[in-house]
Parts: sequence; structure tokens; C-alpha cells
Amino acid sequence: MKNICALLVVVQLATAGVAATAQESELGVAASELPPAMGLPADGAIEGPAAADALTPAPEPIAAGEGELDQFDGSLLGEPMRMLAECTPLFESSGTWLRRGFWFGEVDYMMTNRSWDKHGVRLAGEFAIGGATDPATDTAIERFVVSNTLNLEGHSPGAEGVGRVKLGRFLFRDSRNRDHFLEAAWWGGGSFEQAVALESGTASAALDSGLQVSDFLDRVNASFDGAQAMNYFYENQSNSAEVNYEVRQRMDRDQLVLQPSGEWVRAATPTRTLSFLTGVRYVNLRELLDWNSTDNELTTTREEGGFYHVTTENNMLGPQIGGSVSQETARWSLTLSGKAGGMWNRIDLNSDFQVGEQTIRNSGRTNSEEDDLAFVGEAELLGKWHLRPNVSLRGGFNILLVDSIALAPHQVNFIPGGFTAIANSGDSVFFGGTLGVESYW
Repeated sequence: MKNICALLVVVQLATAGVAATAQESELGVAASELPPAMGLPADGAIEGPAAADALTPAPEPIAAGEGELDQFDGSLLGEPMRMLAECTPLFESSGTWLRRGFWFGEVDYMMTNRSWDKHGVRLAGEFAIGGATDPATDTAIERFVVSNTLNLEGHSPGAEGVGRVKLGRFLFRDSRNRDHFLEAAWWGGGSFEQAVALESGTASAALDSGLQVSDFLDRVNASFDGAQAMNYFYENQSNSAEVNYEVRQRMDRDQLVLQPSGEWVRAATPTRTLSFLTGVRYVNLRELLDWNSTDNELTTTREEGGFYHVTTENNMLGPQIGGSVSQETARWSLTLSGKAGGMWNRIDLNSDFQVGEQTIRNSGRTNSEEDDLAFVGEAELLGKWHLRPNVSLRGGFNILLVDSIALAPHQVNFIPGGFTAIANSGDSVFFGGTLGVESYW
């Protein structure tokens, strides 16, 4: 080692003049303005104890970098930073590439279909066989079959648009490179409606004319049996609000990739990430059923109409937990997520029916409340395309299940005086596609 140091001193002394010339050409100043080589006196004399120190070469200062290297000061692992002159990308994780910002927002439009009963509910129907007979031969010369049904379809009315909005706030990043968020979301705004009218196809009393209410509904009570026409309007409105605390993993550190051109570029590392959440959710489902009949056969000489009006409301509140698994890259991601929770359900039922107008054969009114437990579960498959590090397009499929609730069609019973018990074993499934955008700021 001593021999090497001595050799370096000799080389430095031999090239002192050349070095001064090189600095002069680069810096554009006269040689007389440069500091003396190796700190020697101007006349070249070395005297006293400083003679030994003068033979030790002074360290050459590190030239200031340009561009991105200006922010580095000192050295990396004891080596001058200019050794990284060809590595222009900074060493940093994807924490500065995706999900950049303290706030984020999501807006989605969802085309959703609601189903609430596999077979639906049959309100009324008509089945009759009729015809004409030749008086001379007493044989049928004309026969016809009438079959009409008035149904509430379990998978109607088809697609309906609803909205979803989410707002979140970044809290902190823990030592395991996970982001912690507090977020609030709302879902709803759609109205699922059915409206159908039906007329009897027979007019002769000999053919058992008129529409007959399903025995499952009237239970041999006086109802709209024999009506010449019926119609109904059925509506469902659903809304959901939630507040969650979510923890999400981040992608692994980016890769530093050398291109064939010799240029270094930064590339994100495809990563499978997990997340979990816990929070509180509120779900509100309101339903309306307005069923009307005209020309009910109250007596052999009198026909009058009737109505059955039902409203139900389910107010569900409770905790929920959930999680997701994602495959993330620099430009796209695919996420499968789910969440579920048990809810306390406060049910309100109001119904009013009447058979007849002036001659009232049957009527009832109910105002009832009941507490029950319900279940709310949601699953989603969502894909994202990152237009920018903080702006992404979203699209996928979503399904929401609400179980153990009161539905308006299940409350129809024609029991005189009203029936305070609430049928609360219904469910609703909302399934459809989503399309939206999200942004961080």
C-alpha cells in the first residue's frame, strides 16, 4: 500500500502542469487565478514541519453534477456520486408513481338489474274454456281458451342506472409499505319500476268471467275476484352509505432497466397486492305497491272497484369487513374485492286495502314496525387503465345482495282489519356493469 501511495505522489507531481491546463480550458480562467497545485507556496520553497505535509496530495474536489444529480450531496457507499453519471433515473419506489396524493375520488355509473324473487308473484289470473253450440245437432261449432295472468316479475324491470361516489383521505404509510386510508362512499339514485294493466278476456257469467286473485294471496278472503280489469304499479328505491378504514399494500420497488440503446429507464414491478377494510354501512330500501281493480262482481247486479296500497321501508345499519386481491402493473390493474356484514334492520310497514267502493265487502289497514337482523354482501371485479399516475379509467362488474328484508308484494293478504305481522324473509340482488374514473390529488 505504501508503494502505491508513493507512486501516486510521483504521478501527481509529474502531471501538475497538465492538470492546470485542463482546468483552465474547462473553467475559462487564467492559470494564475487557479489555486496553487497541492497547496505549495508560490516560490516553491518548503520549510519547517510543513515540509512533510506538503508532500501529501490534496484531494481533488468533486465537480458539481448537472440535472437530476444536483440534489445528491456526498457519496453513496463511500464512492463519489459521479459514478452514477449514466444512471439518470432516481432510485425510488412506485410510491411516487401510482396513487400520488393525499385525497382521492371515484365516480362510477352502474347499469344494474334488480331481482327479488326467482318466480315472482302471481297476483291474479283467468283460465276459461268457451264456445258456441249448434242448436240442431247440439255439437260445438266454436271453442276457445282464455288464459291471462297478472304477474309481478322477479327479474323486472330490467336495467336501471344508478350512481356511486367515493371520497377518501390518505392517513399514513406504515413500515410494511402499506397505505392507510379513511373513505366514505354512497351508492344509489335509481328507481326500479314495473307497471302492468290486464283486462278480462271473457264477458259471460256462464264462462266464470273475470280475473281471479291467487288463492295464495287472498286465502279465501273476499278480494278482487271477478274484476274485469286490474293494474298495478311497483317501485323499489335503494340507497347505501358507508364509512371504512382501509389498509392497502403498495407495489414492490421499481426496477432499473438498461435499454439496448444504453439508456437507463425506470419500470414498475408487476405485483400482487392485498387490502382489507373495516367500517360501518347503512342501507335503505323503500318499496311501493299500488294495485287497483275495476268492475268487481260484488253482487249479481252491482260491480265496483277496489285498491290495495302497500309501502315498506327497511333501514339497515351495522358493521362490515372486507378485502381485495389485485394484480397491478404500471399501466393497468385487475382487482377482485368483497365485503359483507350483519345489519340491524328496522322495518316499517303501512298498508291499506278495500274491496268495493260504496258497498265495502272487505277492508284492512296496517301500521306496523319490527326489528330484525339482515345481511348485506357485495362483490366486485374491477379493471383499471392508468391514463396518468393519478388518473385512471375503471370498468367491471358488481353484485350486491341484501337478505332478510320486507318486500311490498309479500305483504298482500286481504285479511280483514289488517295483519300486523311483517313478512321479512325477502331478498334483493343488484347485478350489473360499472364504468367510471378515479383520481388522486
